[in-house]
Amino acid sequence: MDFGQYKYEFELISSDLTDFEEKIARLEQIRYIEDPKRFFTETAYQKRVDGNLTYYSLFSRIKSNHFNRGSGYLTHGFGFYRGSFHGQMIRGLINCCNLKQDSTILDPFCGSGTTLVEASLLGFSSIGIDINPIACLNSKVKTDLLDYNINHLTKDNNKYFNLSFFDDYIDNLTDFKKNIIGDVKDLFYLFIFLRALSTEFRFSVDRETNFKRIYKRYVNTLKLYNDFKKKNDILLGKSSIFFSDCLMELKKIRTDSIDTIITSPPYIDMIDYIQEDLIPIKHLFKKKEIEFLKAKSIGNKFKNLLITERLYWKRINIFLQESFRILKPDKYLIIIINNYKNMKETYEKLIFTNNFYIEMILKREVINVKKKDNKEFVYFLKAKK
Repeated sequence: MDFGQYKYEFELISSDLTDFEEKIARLEQIRYIEDPKRFFTETAYQKRVDGNLTYYSLFSRIKSNHFNRGSGYLTHGFGFYRGSFHGQMIRGLINCCNLKQDSTILDPFCGSGTTLVEASLLGFSSIGIDINPIACLNSKVKTDLLDYNINHLTKDNNKYFNLSFFDDYIDNLTDFKKNIIGDVKDLFYLFIFLRALSTEFRFSVDRETNFKRIYKRYVNTLKLYNDFKKKNDILLGKSSIFFSDCLMELKKIRTDSIDTIITSPPYIDMIDYIQEDLIPIKHLFKKKEIEFLKAKSIGNKFKNLLITERLYWKRINIFLQESFRILKPDKYLIIIINNYKNMKETYEKLIFTNNFYIEMILKREVINVKKKDNKEFVYFLKAKK
């Protein structure tokens, strides 16, 4: 194939990429073949493409935190969320799918919105679903701020610094569901307040002091990002966030309408995400509503382990059924799982039962000293339609 003026020269983002990262770096080069003019704006694992500094290499300099290699840039580093995705990896996986510009990406267990942020930065529409309200708030703030007027965000904001503003902000699930699809300005300051509240509880840091510190860090990150946008052409995609039981929400999606699903379903009885975010959730909702959220969370512990496991696999089976229905023909479902409690074997049985075939499995080493099995597996699935 003749690339004309293009040199087909790549310089990796780092000399110490893992085997997994090197494989993704090779796989995502299909995007170069499809559109060599845009590849430097899309790649996750190249520092330069044909002499051009890549957007990822420039993004990664705009740090929002310094704790997570590959995910501490732009809005990815706003807040902390247990089990969150690795932003650079998700960017690479999206590239492997070789999507057209009008494609829609779905993450039905969207957590803090890593997939949605990367989809937006790559110009794709995306849909995120989660039953955890803090996860939805994370996702809403992180995605909407990518295309928000920072002057509007910081103008006339004195009322938010009087923290009593948040005393009666939300008190039921219905109101929250409405608010999460509204303007992001109020939600941005609520997000900061809840971060300050959690930090006060966990580390005994005064919430007012911490509110100001977090606000300053986030705004500085957004200013740097806005400067980048002024100098570079970024085609941003739009994200839709749904605070809901994902199985109910999936049933509302049209058949053969989704171009790619990238997600990591919760594990059995491993992380109680509602409990993890209980401090901010208790500020927003009453006990009865919190119990409802826990009951709807896939993977949460119930009366005994047998009931927990049966319900978990029943729900995962429904998730796979609905994924098969809503995916367009010959499109990817990418799921990322750990072999915690031998889940890998059961997942593979359900994958085949639901008419998917495994095109490829990539193994990734996970740096987590608390896990005995510190590997996760990235499954590239396609439906037999």
